[in-house]
Amino acid sequence: SLQMSEDGPVPPHTPGALRSEELMTDEDFVKAIEEMAEEGQSDCDIGELLKAMNENRIITWEEAERILNDTGNQPVKCSLPEQSRPTEPDNDTDVEQCVQRLLDNDPTLKEVNMNNMKRLPIPQIRRLLEAMAYNEHCERLSLANMGLYDNDIAVLLPVIEVNTALRKLNLETNYLSGDFFAKLFRAALVNQTLEEVKAVNQGVSFATVAEKEIIDCIVANTGLLKISVNLRLPEGRHKVENATLRNGELKRVLRREAARKAAWEAEELAKNPVVRP
Repeated sequence: SLQMSEDGPVPPHTPGALRSEELMTDEDFVKAIEEMAEEGQSDCDIGELLKAMNENRIITWEEAERILNDTGNQPVKCSLPEQSRPTEPDNDTDVEQCVQRLLDNDPTLKEVNMNNMKRLPIPQIRRLLEAMAYNEHCERLSLANMGLYDNDIAVLLPVIEVNTALRKLNLETNYLSGDFFAKLFRAALVNQTLEEVKAVNQGVSFATVAEKEIIDCIVANTGLLKISVNLRLPEGRHKVENATLRNGELKRVLRREAARKAAWEAEELAKNPVVRP
C-alpha cells in the first residue's frame, strides 16, 4: 500500500535502492566542491569527486564525507608513478689491468670496454691506447659516452695505422670532430683490417670538407663492413652503404675461395699422404 505524505502518496521503497535523502544533488555537489576549495583540500580529493561525476555515478553523502574526511591533515600522495632518470650502466673495468694484459699480449683479452667511464683520467686512457698498438689479440675497443675530445685520444690515430688485430671500434656519444674521424678513416686505410666503426651522436657537427674526406676514405677501404656515422650529405650516405655492401660481398668471395683451396689441399693430401720418417 502507498504511504501518504504532505506532498501526496509516497511510492514504496525498492530494496537495495538509494533513498532520496541519501542522494547528492547537483547543488550539493557544487557546494561540496566549493567547501573543499575553501578548506584547502588537495586536488586529489577534488579529483575523486570529479571522477565520480564524469562517470555519471550516483554518490551518497556517506561517500562524499569519506572523501572529505579520509585525508584530514595528512599529506596526500600523488597517484602518478615516481619519475626517475635512466641511469648509465656501471662499468667496473680495471683499466690498469687491461693495460698490462695488452702489453703482455694476453691471448685471452679479446675486448676492452670503457663505455660510460667519464671520470677516467685522460693520461690513463692514452696509456691504454698506446698499449693497443702492437697487441695481436684484442679485437674490440669501446670508448662510448666518455666525454672525449679530439686531443684526448689523438694517440689512437697512429695506433690504428700499426695495429692489425682490432676489428671493432666504438666511439659513439662523445665530442669528436669531423676532422678527427677523417684522420681516423685515413689511418684505417693503411692496413684495412678494421671492420666496424661506430661514430654516431657526437656533440659537434661535421664540416662539409671533413665529411667528404670521411666518405672518400671509407669508399677506398675494402675492409670496412659496418659504419654508423652521422652524415649530412645524402650522396655520402649512399656511397658509404654501397661501400660496405661491396666489402661484404668481397669477404664472402674470399671465404669461398679459401674454402675451395682448403678442400683441394685436403684432397691432395689424401691422395699423396706425407710419410714421416
